[in-house]
Amino acid sequence: MTQIPARFPRQHERSGPLASGHANILRAIDADTDKTRDILAMVFPVPDLPPARVVELVEVVLARHESLRTTYHPGPVQRVRGEGAIAVDVVEAEEPLPAAEALAQRWRGVEFDLAAAPPLRIAVVTSGGVGRRLVWVVSHLAMDVATCELLFREWTALTAGTPLPDPAPQPLDLVELERKPAVARLRQAAVGYWESLLDRVPQTMFTTGGDAPRPGLRVRSERAAEHLAAIAARTGASASTVLLAAIKALVAHRTGHSSCVTTSLSGNRNLKQLRNYFGTVSQDSLVWVPVPADGTFDALVAAVRAATLPAYRAAWFDPEQVWKAISAASDRRGIRYARDLVFNDMSPLAGADDEVVDRGARRRLPAVWVPGGTPFAPNDGDAQFERLPAEPVPCRLIAFVYRLDAEVDVALHADTACLDEDELAEFARALLAVLRAAAARDVPLTELVGSTALRPVARDGRWRLVDSCWVDLDAARATATALLGDRFRGLEAVPDAVLGHRLVCHLAGEVADIRERFLNALGPTVVAPHEYVVREEEA
Repeated sequence: MTQIPARFPRQHERSGPLASGHANILRAIDADTDKTRDILAMVFPVPDLPPARVVELVEVVLARHESLRTTYHPGPVQRVRGEGAIAVDVVEAEEPLPAAEALAQRWRGVEFDLAAAPPLRIAVVTSGGVGRRLVWVVSHLAMDVATCELLFREWTALTAGTPLPDPAPQPLDLVELERKPAVARLRQAAVGYWESLLDRVPQTMFTTGGDAPRPGLRVRSERAAEHLAAIAARTGASASTVLLAAIKALVAHRTGHSSCVTTSLSGNRNLKQLRNYFGTVSQDSLVWVPVPADGTFDALVAAVRAATLPAYRAAWFDPEQVWKAISAASDRRGIRYARDLVFNDMSPLAGADDEVVDRGARRRLPAVWVPGGTPFAPNDGDAQFERLPAEPVPCRLIAFVYRLDAEVDVALHADTACLDEDELAEFARALLAVLRAAAARDVPLTELVGSTALRPVARDGRWRLVDSCWVDLDAARATATALLGDRFRGLEAVPDAVLGHRLVCHLAGEVADIRERFLNALGPTVVAPHEYVVREEEA
């Protein structure tokens, strides 16, 4: 293996704070025990160019985009380097594509030192001394998924010798944009939106889970695209909204919830000047809807449609303010909010008439994105199922949506404690069945989900719904015993017209800071008691 430096000539050095999307990802990286979770990898084709020429093209990309020349420091502060180089590995291989994929996957597992150098690794995989594949591994701090699509467009244009558009604003320009009064008001209103929902949403949709990587299943179906289109035409909702409604219906059915909260990723590129922004700007939106047992699917679609509009508007926010709001609401309610159900629709990133971005990629993120379509070949009814390697995604269930036009192309990754690999396949079949049934007519939800083979989680008598959260009374009593020792006298769930149930804890004598003790010991099946009854005579 050899290396060729990709240099960026001396340009203006500058530094400053982070914009919201940057700060959000940096916060996630700092809080995560797995610092490699937010690393993206791509393998792009190289049209038989000498390695030196490939590096020249890489230099053009580095010169255009400051996010690729930026380091990150306490403050937090971003510093754009004015000059320097990134070493590009040149790797010879008899079979370039599998070698490139293996290298990309290996590099994804190596943490970046964000202060030492720009978080980017590049390699050219050659065969016979000629470049065949470009490996591009980068921190989510420098690029989001929409930026991966932009990079592929630029790379395709560069290798074809066609002109590139003028660069969009740089990350430090986005910081200035966020300071403008209109944008600042938008971001402040977003915090208010989150605060308005956080007192109502379940703390988690799934009450079990572990930390192991999540196995995946890629689901492709041309018939499902037809079904989505039929439902969208009838309801006036987008295909994305219809798919999200179907997922919410199945998750509520599986978990026994009467409402469903989803973290849905928003690209935050609605402003014209951000359409081709090269960097990280996407953030979470919070989509909460009731899922009533006596409702219909069309009504649920309408509810999701109404909820997503303000949710996506409120996805551009100061992450510190939103996480303070999350913590404050959790403390008020005595819960611990978990981001455990995620919907990431990437299908709008390339239009149906886009001739540059291959909409039928061989592999997609979150693993290694490899453009190059593979034929649709049904192997499960009228759908194609493909098992995917486990990924360390930080949630219980996530849906990555790649296409919703000529075919549905979705990758599901799930915690096996919530849905094992067979149950994940059953969830996928149920999703297709829901769309198939709802395409013909508006169907009652109980009939729709009940006709699938996806079974609800079995809950025995120790479970109670408390403030929209499932509570395991045995786990709650064990927590109280650990905190209170021999002063604990019992815990009961009392029916409540507002909360469903409220928890009442009985103890012998006063205990200092008792609520704070509970708040520090909560879990996905335990909430803090709402009332403490002190039996002074037993003190």
